[in-house]
Amino acid sequence: MQLFAGQLAAVPALLQGAGFARAAETPGPYPFGFNQALLDNFVARHGGAIGTAGRAAVAFRCDHHLNRFKAVLLPLHQKYAIPVTIAAMSQMPAVETGPGGSELMSFPLLQKCALENGFEVANHSATHRDAASDLRLREEIEQARWSLARSLPKLPIELFVPPGVGGTNYQGFNGGATWSSFEKYLAGRLITQHHALSTGYMPGYWSMTGQPLLNMGRSHIRIDDAAVAWRGKDFVNAARKQLKGVCFMYHPSALDAAALAALEDFFAWCASERDAGRLDILTVGGLMLARIDSSSRHDLLGGDLGFRNGWNGWNGLSAKWSLRSEQGGYFARRGAASTGLFKDFLLGAHAGSTRQLRMSVRSGTGVRLKLEVIDAESPTRFSAARYITVRGSGTFTPLHQYITLPLTGTRTVRVRITPVTGGELLVQAPQLLAA
Repeated sequence: MQLFAGQLAAVPALLQGAGFARAAETPGPYPFGFNQALLDNFVARHGGAIGTAGRAAVAFRCDHHLNRFKAVLLPLHQKYAIPVTIAAMSQMPAVETGPGGSELMSFPLLQKCALENGFEVANHSATHRDAASDLRLREEIEQARWSLARSLPKLPIELFVPPGVGGTNYQGFNGGATWSSFEKYLAGRLITQHHALSTGYMPGYWSMTGQPLLNMGRSHIRIDDAAVAWRGKDFVNAARKQLKGVCFMYHPSALDAAALAALEDFFAWCASERDAGRLDILTVGGLMLARIDSSSRHDLLGGDLGFRNGWNGWNGLSAKWSLRSEQGGYFARRGAASTGLFKDFLLGAHAGSTRQLRMSVRSGTGVRLKLEVIDAESPTRFSAARYITVRGSGTFTPLHQYITLPLTGTRTVRVRITPVTGGELLVQAPQLLAA
């Protein structure tokens, strides 16, 4: 990045107001072109920059091999409520078969998985093979993106993740090892014409300025080796010191038993750091927009700060909940006759965005909850649910559920909190945050 120090100093700000990001009016000093409309849509989907209030952020990426992801990694992501960006190939089921294959994860199943668990899908080419001609480049990049969009109609395909292909390395593109490679080589130009943003192989931690273009071509730390996965905490702590973010990547089929154990330990640590308010876990797209010096982050539930302003669209009265305040906090309190507490909202420009449902709860007796994010008009079109057991305690416990809102077919979404068993329950500050 030192090569671009002068350019970065001259980059026009993408921020207008606290926590708000938008695409630049002109390419300015960036040594590559970019698709203004796609970038604007990407930023709008997330509601601007994602403020982390001084916390570092991490993102996880899975590179294809989805048979093993489905069997082994998906349960870990669900257990620790950790989103992932899946680098998918448009011809993946055909070109990846067997133990290291992807044919058991059909595109409809991948789409369902992404919606219900807050996963993001990125274009990782058509076949993961070299393209030594202009025609082949268009097949691997441009046509692959359209094919993925047709196969996954409820998900936006906004990011490109360059595959390591060998041979001519996409006619010299070499995975996007420099900013200028996105303009110099046809592969780079095709990527920026047909995608909002791209990762690459530029080393170092990720900018947390809220300016997505500053993360073009940024690389990852590969953690499918146990020795590297055990060092995951060190990488996060190093990024913290630099006020930066970090992206981790694994290939499911490269993870042996030792690496899986190390990865689960790292997932557990990241989840505990998130619950303690010291770390944010985002998608790769979310990390592109992360801004460490802001606390502003788009919330589809309206940011009512623990029911400070009353029910604010929640059905508390009809569901027989009550409002309560203590020690400066504002809560919804379950009663003996309470039913599910819910709020509806329109998706609008935020359709297709990955979101983090976050709240704090307290139960002196212990309670089992069902958290749902569903299509308010027809749950058969979209429904994501998570059951959580909250132990009896005098302190509040943070809860997290990640979902991806459908790009098409759903107009209004409902967030619902339903106690299934147990007694006393206080709910504080439900939010549906950009992730």
